[in-house]
Amino acid sequence: MKSTFTFALLLVITFTSAFAQNAGSYLMSTQRLVVRSGPGTNYNPIAEVPQATQVYVISSEYGDWSTIQYKNTNGFVLTKFLAKDSRIADAERVANEAEARKAAAQAAAAQAIAAAERARKAAEEAARKAIAEAEAIKRRAEENARRATEDAAMAARNKELAAASIKDDVSETERALQEAQQRAAEEGQVADNTVGSTSSFGSSSKPADKKKESYKNWEKVAYKTGEAPKTSTVKAKYDYKLDNYLRLIIGKNTDVVVKLYRMDDKKGDVCIREAYVNSGATHLIRNIPAGDYYMKIAYGKDWKETTKNGKRYGVFTKHALYERDPSILPFTPRKNNAGDLIVPSFTLNLDLVSDGAGGYNSEEDNINADEFNQ
Repeated sequence: MKSTFTFALLLVITFTSAFAQNAGSYLMSTQRLVVRSGPGTNYNPIAEVPQATQVYVISSEYGDWSTIQYKNTNGFVLTKFLAKDSRIADAERVANEAEARKAAAQAAAAQAIAAAERARKAAEEAARKAIAEAEAIKRRAEENARRATEDAAMAARNKELAAASIKDDVSETERALQEAQQRAAEEGQVADNTVGSTSSFGSSSKPADKKKESYKNWEKVAYKTGEAPKTSTVKAKYDYKLDNYLRLIIGKNTDVVVKLYRMDDKKGDVCIREAYVNSGATHLIRNIPAGDYYMKIAYGKDWKETTKNGKRYGVFTKHALYERDPSILPFTPRKNNAGDLIVPSFTLNLDLVSDGAGGYNSEEDNINADEFNQ
Protein backbone atom coordinates (compact mmCIF):
# COMPACT_ATOMS: atom_id res chain seq x y z
CA MET A 1 0.00 0.00 0.00
CA LYS A 2 2.85 2.34 0.76
CA SER A 3 4.47 1.88 -2.64
CA THR A 4 1.17 2.36 -4.48
CA PHE A 5 0.61 5.66 -2.75
CA THR A 6 4.06 6.89 -3.67
CA PHE A 7 3.46 6.08 -7.35
CA ALA A 8 0.19 7.96 -7.34
CA LEU A 9 1.84 10.94 -5.77
CA LEU A 10 4.51 10.96 -8.50
CA LEU A 11 1.78 10.89 -11.11
CA VAL A 12 0.08 13.86 -9.54
CA ILE A 13 3.35 15.79 -9.39
CA THR A 14 4.16 14.92 -13.00
CA PHE A 15 0.70 15.85 -14.16
CA THR A 16 0.86 19.14 -12.31
CA SER A 17 4.27 20.00 -13.74
CA ALA A 18 3.05 19.30 -17.26
CA PHE A 19 0.29 21.87 -16.88
CA ALA A 20 2.35 24.40 -14.98
CA GLN A 21 3.72 25.67 -18.26
CA ASN A 22 0.19 26.71 -19.31
CA ALA A 23 0.04 29.42 -16.66
CA GLY A 24 -0.33 32.89 -18.14
CA SER A 25 -1.82 31.65 -21.46
CA TYR A 26 -5.19 31.15 -23.09
CA LEU A 27 -6.68 27.63 -23.24
CA MET A 28 -9.95 26.25 -24.53
CA SER A 29 -12.52 24.22 -22.57
CA THR A 30 -13.01 20.74 -23.99
CA GLN A 31 -16.49 20.46 -22.41
CA ARG A 32 -18.82 22.50 -20.24
CA LEU A 33 -16.88 23.55 -17.15
CA VAL A 34 -18.13 24.41 -13.67
CA VAL A 35 -16.16 27.25 -12.16
CA ARG A 36 -15.81 26.87 -8.41
CA SER A 37 -14.68 29.17 -5.67
CA GLY A 38 -11.89 26.81 -4.65
CA PRO A 39 -9.77 23.91 -5.98
CA GLY A 40 -12.17 21.07 -5.28
CA THR A 41 -15.67 19.79 -5.87
CA ASN A 42 -16.54 20.68 -2.33
CA TYR A 43 -16.34 24.39 -3.22
CA ASN A 44 -19.38 26.24 -4.46
CA PRO A 45 -20.03 26.73 -8.20
CA ILE A 46 -19.80 30.40 -9.16
CA ALA A 47 -20.02 30.23 -12.99
CA GLU A 48 -20.14 27.94 -16.01
CA VAL A 49 -17.91 27.93 -19.07
CA PRO A 50 -19.45 26.57 -22.27
CA GLN A 51 -17.60 23.95 -24.25
CA ALA A 52 -14.98 25.27 -26.75
CA THR A 53 -14.68 28.58 -24.93
CA GLN A 54 -11.42 30.44 -24.42
CA VAL A 55 -10.33 31.14 -20.83
CA TYR A 56 -7.21 32.78 -19.41
CA VAL A 57 -5.22 30.46 -17.13
CA ILE A 58 -3.78 32.35 -14.18
CA SER A 59 -2.09 29.40 -12.46
CA SER A 60 -2.03 25.59 -12.70
CA GLU A 61 -0.30 24.91 -9.39
CA TYR A 62 -3.31 23.51 -7.50
CA GLY A 63 -3.04 19.84 -8.25
CA ASP A 64 -5.83 18.86 -10.63
CA TRP A 65 -7.17 22.37 -10.60
CA SER A 66 -6.22 25.60 -12.39
CA THR A 67 -7.12 29.15 -11.59
CA ILE A 68 -8.78 30.86 -14.58
CA GLN A 69 -10.35 34.14 -15.54
CA TYR A 70 -13.56 33.95 -17.52
CA LYS A 71 -15.18 37.25 -18.36
CA ASN A 72 -15.13 39.15 -15.05
CA THR A 73 -14.98 36.02 -12.91
CA ASN A 74 -11.94 34.33 -11.39
CA GLY A 75 -12.29 30.75 -10.18
CA PHE A 76 -11.08 27.14 -10.33
CA VAL A 77 -11.74 24.48 -12.95
CA LEU A 78 -10.38 20.98 -13.54
CA THR A 79 -7.14 21.27 -15.52
CA LYS A 80 -7.77 18.11 -17.53
CA PHE A 81 -10.67 19.79 -19.31
CA LEU A 82 -8.44 22.55 -20.68
CA ALA A 83 -6.57 22.25 -24.00
CA LYS A 84 -4.63 24.50 -26.32
CA ASP A 85 -6.77 26.37 -28.83
CA SER A 86 -5.51 25.63 -32.36
CA ARG A 87 -6.91 28.92 -33.48
CA ILE A 88 -4.59 30.76 -31.11
CA ALA A 89 -1.64 28.73 -32.34
CA ASP A 90 -2.64 29.48 -35.92
CA ALA A 91 -3.03 33.13 -35.07
CA GLU A 92 0.40 33.18 -33.42
CA ARG A 93 1.91 31.40 -36.42
CA VAL A 94 0.25 33.87 -38.79
CA ALA A 95 1.43 36.74 -36.61
CA ASN A 96 4.97 35.36 -36.58
CA GLU A 97 4.89 34.91 -40.34
CA ALA A 98 3.58 38.43 -40.76
CA GLU A 99 6.35 39.73 -38.51
CA ALA A 100 8.92 37.81 -40.56
CA ARG A 101 7.48 39.25 -43.77
CA LYS A 102 7.58 42.70 -42.19
CA ALA A 103 11.25 42.25 -41.25
CA ALA A 104 12.05 40.97 -44.75
CA ALA A 105 10.20 43.90 -46.29
CA GLN A 106 12.12 46.31 -44.05
CA ALA A 107 15.42 44.66 -45.01
CA ALA A 108 14.49 44.81 -48.71
CA ALA A 109 13.50 48.46 -48.31
CA ALA A 110 16.82 49.20 -46.59
CA GLN A 111 18.69 47.46 -49.43
CA ALA A 112 16.68 49.37 -52.01
CA ILE A 113 17.42 52.66 -50.23
CA ALA A 114 21.12 51.79 -50.06
CA ALA A 115 21.14 50.84 -53.75
CA ALA A 116 19.35 54.07 -54.61
CA GLU A 117 21.91 56.04 -52.59
CA ARG A 118 24.77 54.27 -54.37
CA ALA A 119 23.11 54.97 -57.71
CA ARG A 120 22.71 58.65 -56.74
CA LYS A 121 26.37 58.93 -55.77
CA ALA A 122 27.43 57.12 -58.95
CA ALA A 123 25.31 59.50 -61.01
CA GLU A 124 26.80 62.51 -59.23
CA GLU A 125 30.34 61.15 -59.79
CA ALA A 126 29.57 60.47 -63.47
CA ALA A 127 28.20 63.99 -63.81
CA ARG A 128 31.28 65.43 -62.09
CA LYS A 129 33.59 63.50 -64.41
CA ALA A 130 31.56 64.54 -67.44
CA ILE A 131 31.78 68.20 -66.40
CA ALA A 132 35.52 67.88 -65.76
CA GLU A 133 36.03 66.18 -69.14
CA ALA A 134 33.97 68.88 -70.87
CA GLU A 135 36.06 71.58 -69.20
CA ALA A 136 39.26 69.76 -70.22
CA ILE A 137 38.01 69.50 -73.82
CA LYS A 138 37.16 73.21 -73.73
CA ARG A 139 40.63 74.07 -72.46
CA ARG A 140 42.26 71.87 -75.10
CA ALA A 141 40.12 73.50 -77.77
CA GLU A 142 41.09 76.96 -76.54
CA GLU A 143 44.75 75.91 -76.48
CA ASN A 144 44.50 74.46 -79.98
CA ALA A 145 42.87 77.66 -81.17
CA ARG A 146 45.65 79.70 -79.57
CA ARG A 147 48.31 77.51 -81.17
CA ALA A 148 46.54 77.69 -84.51
CA THR A 149 46.57 81.47 -84.23
CA GLU A 150 50.27 81.40 -83.40
CA ASP A 151 50.96 79.00 -86.26
CA ALA A 152 49.05 81.22 -88.67
CA ALA A 153 51.04 84.24 -87.54
CA MET A 154 54.23 82.22 -87.81
CA ALA A 155 53.29 81.07 -91.30
CA ALA A 156 52.67 84.66 -92.33
CA ARG A 157 56.03 85.66 -90.87
CA ASN A 158 57.76 82.80 -92.69
CA LYS A 159 56.10 83.91 -95.88
CA GLU A 160 57.49 87.41 -95.36
CA LEU A 161 60.93 86.00 -94.60
CA ALA A 162 60.80 83.79 -97.68
CA ALA A 163 59.83 86.74 -99.87
CA ALA A 164 62.59 88.85 -98.37
CA SER A 165 65.06 86.00 -98.84
CA ILE A 166 64.09 85.59 -102.50
CA LYS A 167 64.50 89.31 -103.00
CA ASP A 168 67.90 89.20 -101.31
CA ASP A 169 68.98 86.25 -103.46
CA VAL A 170 68.00 88.10 -106.62
CA SER A 171 69.83 91.25 -105.48
CA GLU A 172 72.95 89.28 -104.55
CA THR A 173 72.89 87.40 -107.84
CA GLU A 174 72.60 90.64 -109.80
CA ARG A 175 75.42 92.20 -107.79
CA ALA A 176 77.66 89.16 -108.27
CA LEU A 177 76.96 89.19 -112.01
CA GLN A 178 77.83 92.86 -112.23
CA GLU A 179 81.11 92.29 -110.37
CA ALA A 180 81.96 89.36 -112.65
CA GLN A 181 81.21 91.43 -115.74
CA GLN A 182 83.33 94.28 -114.39
CA ARG A 183 86.28 91.98 -113.69
CA ALA A 184 85.90 90.41 -117.12
CA ALA A 185 85.87 93.84 -118.75
CA GLU A 186 88.98 94.89 -116.86
CA GLU A 187 90.76 91.66 -117.85
CA GLY A 188 89.47 91.81 -121.43
CA GLN A 189 87.30 88.72 -120.97
CA VAL A 190 83.62 88.00 -121.45
CA ALA A 191 81.77 87.39 -118.14
CA ASP A 192 79.81 84.21 -117.65
CA ASN A 193 76.19 84.81 -116.62
CA THR A 194 76.31 81.87 -114.20
CA VAL A 195 77.15 82.74 -110.58
CA GLY A 196 78.60 79.81 -108.59
CA SER A 197 78.69 80.85 -104.95
CA THR A 198 79.06 84.18 -103.21
CA SER A 199 79.70 85.09 -99.61
CA SER A 200 76.71 86.44 -97.76
CA PHE A 201 79.00 89.13 -96.42
CA GLY A 202 80.30 89.94 -99.91
CA SER A 203 83.86 89.01 -98.94
CA SER A 204 86.54 88.74 -101.62
CA SER A 205 88.29 85.45 -102.31
CA LYS A 206 91.52 86.38 -100.51
CA PRO A 207 89.99 87.20 -97.11
CA ALA A 208 87.90 84.05 -97.42
CA ASP A 209 91.04 81.96 -97.99
CA LYS A 210 92.67 83.62 -95.00
CA LYS A 211 89.65 82.82 -92.83
CA LYS A 212 89.69 79.22 -93.93
CA GLU A 213 93.36 79.06 -93.17
CA SER A 214 92.75 80.17 -89.57
CA TYR A 215 90.42 77.19 -88.98
CA LYS A 216 92.26 74.58 -91.03
CA ASN A 217 93.30 72.58 -87.96
CA TRP A 218 89.83 72.71 -86.42
CA GLU A 219 87.41 69.76 -86.59
CA LYS A 220 84.36 70.31 -88.75
CA VAL A 221 81.37 68.72 -87.04
CA ALA A 222 77.86 68.13 -88.35
CA TYR A 223 75.00 67.64 -85.90
CA LYS A 224 71.44 66.53 -86.24
CA THR A 225 68.76 68.97 -85.17
CA GLY A 226 68.26 68.73 -81.42
CA GLU A 227 71.70 67.31 -80.59
CA ALA A 228 73.87 69.02 -78.01
CA PRO A 229 77.31 69.89 -79.43
CA LYS A 230 80.37 68.18 -78.00
CA THR A 231 81.34 71.57 -76.61
CA SER A 232 78.35 71.50 -74.27
CA THR A 233 78.87 71.04 -70.54
CA VAL A 234 75.20 71.56 -69.75
CA LYS A 235 73.43 69.23 -67.31
CA ALA A 236 69.99 69.23 -68.89
CA LYS A 237 67.09 69.84 -66.51
CA TYR A 238 63.47 68.76 -67.09
CA ASP A 239 60.12 69.10 -65.32
CA TYR A 240 57.92 66.37 -66.76
CA LYS A 241 54.89 67.72 -64.88
CA LEU A 242 54.91 70.79 -67.14
CA ASP A 243 53.75 70.16 -70.71
CA ASN A 244 55.36 73.30 -72.13
CA TYR A 245 57.75 74.00 -74.99
CA LEU A 246 59.98 76.52 -76.72
CA ARG A 247 59.49 76.10 -80.48
CA LEU A 248 62.45 77.25 -82.59
CA ILE A 249 61.81 77.76 -86.31
CA ILE A 250 65.03 78.35 -88.20
CA GLY A 251 65.20 80.13 -91.53
CA LYS A 252 67.19 78.93 -94.53
CA ASN A 253 70.10 81.39 -94.16
CA THR A 254 71.67 79.96 -91.02
CA ASP A 255 72.20 77.13 -88.59
CA VAL A 256 71.97 78.00 -84.90
CA VAL A 257 73.22 76.78 -81.55
CA VAL A 258 70.84 77.80 -78.76
CA LYS A 259 71.59 77.92 -75.05
CA LEU A 260 68.62 78.38 -72.69
CA TYR A 261 69.49 80.08 -69.36
CA ARG A 262 67.32 80.19 -66.23
CA MET A 263 67.68 83.50 -64.40
CA ASP A 264 68.59 83.15 -60.72
CA ASP A 265 69.61 86.18 -58.62
CA LYS A 266 70.99 84.06 -55.77
CA LYS A 267 72.87 81.22 -57.48
CA GLY A 268 73.60 82.92 -60.78
CA ASP A 269 72.12 82.16 -64.20
CA VAL A 270 72.19 78.47 -65.14
CA CYS A 271 72.12 76.97 -68.64
CA ILE A 272 69.61 74.10 -68.58
CA ARG A 273 69.53 73.15 -72.30
CA GLU A 274 71.74 73.44 -75.37
CA ALA A 275 70.81 72.32 -78.88
CA TYR A 276 72.07 72.54 -82.45
CA VAL A 277 69.33 73.30 -85.01
CA ASN A 278 69.95 73.09 -88.75
CA SER A 279 68.69 75.66 -91.22
CA GLY A 280 65.10 75.19 -92.35
CA ALA A 281 64.34 72.94 -89.34
CA THR A 282 61.94 73.27 -86.43
CA HIS A 283 62.93 72.09 -82.95
CA LEU A 284 60.95 71.93 -79.69
CA ILE A 285 62.59 72.22 -76.28
CA ARG A 286 60.05 70.58 -73.94
CA ASN A 287 59.33 70.17 -70.20
CA ILE A 288 61.11 73.36 -69.16
CA PRO A 289 61.16 73.92 -65.36
CA ALA A 290 59.25 76.97 -64.10
CA GLY A 291 61.14 80.25 -64.09
CA ASP A 292 62.27 83.21 -66.21
CA TYR A 293 64.68 82.47 -69.07
CA TYR A 294 66.80 84.13 -71.74
CA MET A 295 68.85 82.70 -74.63
CA LYS A 296 72.34 82.91 -76.02
CA ILE A 297 72.29 82.20 -79.75
CA ALA A 298 75.06 81.51 -82.25
CA TYR A 299 74.14 82.02 -85.92
CA GLY A 300 76.11 80.97 -88.98
CA LYS A 301 77.31 78.12 -91.14
CA ASP A 302 80.17 75.61 -91.11
CA TRP A 303 80.43 74.71 -87.39
CA LYS A 304 83.93 73.77 -86.26
CA GLU A 305 85.41 72.77 -82.93
CA THR A 306 88.79 72.65 -81.23
CA THR A 307 90.24 72.35 -77.75
CA LYS A 308 91.41 75.45 -75.89
CA ASN A 309 92.96 75.20 -72.45
CA GLY A 310 91.58 71.70 -72.05
CA LYS A 311 88.05 72.79 -72.92
CA ARG A 312 86.06 72.03 -76.07
CA TYR A 313 85.40 75.22 -78.06
CA GLY A 314 83.05 75.72 -81.03
CA VAL A 315 82.31 78.48 -83.55
CA PHE A 316 80.64 79.07 -86.86
CA THR A 317 83.27 79.90 -89.46
CA LYS A 318 80.89 81.48 -91.98
CA HIS A 319 78.52 84.40 -91.38
CA ALA A 320 78.99 84.02 -87.63
CA LEU A 321 76.88 86.16 -85.32
CA TYR A 322 76.52 85.78 -81.55
CA GLU A 323 73.93 87.38 -79.32
CA ARG A 324 72.32 87.30 -75.93
CA ASP A 325 68.67 87.70 -76.83
CA PRO A 326 67.10 90.53 -74.78
CA SER A 327 63.71 88.78 -74.62
CA ILE A 328 62.69 87.33 -71.25
CA LEU A 329 60.69 84.10 -71.53
CA PRO A 330 58.48 83.56 -68.43
CA PHE A 331 57.82 79.81 -68.17
CA THR A 332 56.16 80.01 -64.75
CA PRO A 333 52.54 78.66 -64.84
CA ARG A 334 49.81 81.07 -63.76
CA LYS A 335 46.04 81.10 -63.31
CA ASN A 336 43.71 83.21 -65.40
CA ASN A 337 40.64 85.07 -64.14
CA ALA A 338 38.54 81.90 -64.46
CA GLY A 339 40.94 80.00 -62.20
CA ASP A 340 42.32 77.81 -65.00
CA LEU A 341 46.03 77.00 -64.92
CA ILE A 342 47.89 78.45 -67.92
CA VAL A 343 51.20 76.80 -68.82
CA PRO A 344 53.17 79.25 -71.04
CA SER A 345 54.87 78.15 -74.27
CA PHE A 346 56.67 80.24 -76.87
CA THR A 347 57.53 80.14 -80.57
CA LEU A 348 60.58 81.95 -82.00
CA ASN A 349 61.60 82.45 -85.64
CA LEU A 350 65.37 82.75 -86.03
CA ASP A 351 67.23 83.65 -89.19
CA LEU A 352 69.88 86.00 -90.57
CA VAL A 353 68.36 88.93 -92.45
CA SER A 354 70.15 90.54 -95.38
CA ASP A 355 71.48 94.05 -94.79
CA GLY A 356 70.76 94.95 -98.41
CA ALA A 357 74.46 95.13 -99.29
CA GLY A 358 75.12 91.44 -99.81
CA GLY A 359 75.76 90.68 -96.15
CA TYR A 360 73.65 90.04 -93.08
CA ASN A 361 72.49 92.46 -90.42
CA SER A 362 74.84 92.17 -87.45
CA GLU A 363 73.24 94.71 -85.13
CA GLU A 364 72.22 91.87 -82.80
CA ASP A 365 75.86 90.77 -82.48
CA ASN A 366 76.17 91.83 -78.81
CA ILE A 367 78.50 89.09 -77.50
CA ASN A 368 81.54 87.38 -78.98
CA ALA A 369 82.44 83.72 -79.50
CA ASP A 370 84.33 83.53 -76.20
CA GLU A 371 81.32 84.81 -74.27
CA PHE A 372 79.07 82.34 -76.07
CA ASN A 373 81.39 79.43 -75.20
CA GLN A 374 81.53 80.29 -71.51
